[in-house]
Amino acid sequence: MGNAADQRHADRIMGADGIRAAAALAVIFSHIYQRLTLPMQAEWYQQVQVVFLKGAFGVSIFFVLSGMLLSYPFWKAYLAGAPMPSMRHYVRRRAARIVPGYYVGLLVSFALAFWLTPDADYKVWRLISGLTFTSGFHYKTWFPSSVNGPLWSISIEVFSYVLLAGMMALLFWWVTRRAARSDRAPHPGTPLRGLAYWAGNFALVIVLNGLVVSTFTLSDEGKGWGFGDIGGAKEWMPGYNPLGFFAHFALGILAAWAIASWRSRENRRQTGPGPVNLTRWWWDVVALAGFAGAGFLVWRYRWPAEPSNLDGFQQQPYLFPLFTLSIAVILVGLAHSRLVGRLVDNRFARYTATISFGLYIWHYLLLYLFSNITEGQFEYFGITDWGRHLAIGGAMLAIAYGIATLSWQWIERPALRSRWANKRYPAKQ
Repeated sequence: MGNAADQRHADRIMGADGIRAAAALAVIFSHIYQRLTLPMQAEWYQQVQVVFLKGAFGVSIFFVLSGMLLSYPFWKAYLAGAPMPSMRHYVRRRAARIVPGYYVGLLVSFALAFWLTPDADYKVWRLISGLTFTSGFHYKTWFPSSVNGPLWSISIEVFSYVLLAGMMALLFWWVTRRAARSDRAPHPGTPLRGLAYWAGNFALVIVLNGLVVSTFTLSDEGKGWGFGDIGGAKEWMPGYNPLGFFAHFALGILAAWAIASWRSRENRRQTGPGPVNLTRWWWDVVALAGFAGAGFLVWRYRWPAEPSNLDGFQQQPYLFPLFTLSIAVILVGLAHSRLVGRLVDNRFARYTATISFGLYIWHYLLLYLFSNITEGQFEYFGITDWGRHLAIGGAMLAIAYGIATLSWQWIERPALRSRWANKRYPAKQ
């Protein structure tokens, strides 16, 4: 038992909790500040508001972070010459982490949609696509719920999980095949070969996504947010699509390669007994440089308040690839920093990270309900008084923390601790 705990501690990636918490809060504050009438605010507060509106970039942060955390065990095994981690265990853990909390949130949202938006189109089809994680493949189902917009990203993330598993399986098959040809036992994969493999995958994704964006154009009929969330999804697509978001995820995979390669290198250089000291001050500098780059991009492109994203690289949102690359640099730097990683992973951040999935799933539904309670004042750009806006937003955030805590304690944690989710399978030789 002690060895397992020691191993989990050794595999912990410093800074990940803090970045997860920051991403969750960034998304929530972006939606809260969408409710404040921007032109009615003082000039200095408009600058504050537009920065908060860029909290939508937190979606990209989530994808980079997930790519890093989920691929790290594969990189660790690859660089050590160990068998590939069990895919069945991988699938069970992902299902236990996503399905229970998401399904509860989706079903509650579906029930409320019948009450609050009885005229919404394709409600049943959107529910079915949400339950099957296929909503991200068509603009009519892009938003699985008309009252809980952020649920759109869940199906895209599940798609990324599948691609990660398939591409990692191919990498391990390649290593095993080479070993069989040379009639010797599997040996550690070389870092440069692994980097070349995933850099090639990343380049392929970019090429294919360019073809998707240029080929699957949508008509102008019913396009735009003036036609509701389906019209908004039609405006987003095809720039927003599962393959394009996997490019964000893939940069996280490359960040995990950098982390695993550094740890493998330092472990090989270990000459004496005792734990290996992986931290260096210059990793703090790397992390700070990444923060500086991300902060500069947010400030530089804070206007317009709500960009269309259609003029970005391959019509992708969130200043891809520059902002996404900055997040990858931050994660690599924090992982082995001396000070910055510990500051980022403070107690509040760790708690927020723990319940972050519930915060993400439930906060927008609460915003929708608050809009009804305030007779429409808390709708998009609907409230003019910044003090009242802060009071309502603060109350919503407090309730969101409460619901997310209950979701973690009663739904998510029991699923993750279940015998089904923790069943172990022998690694594939």
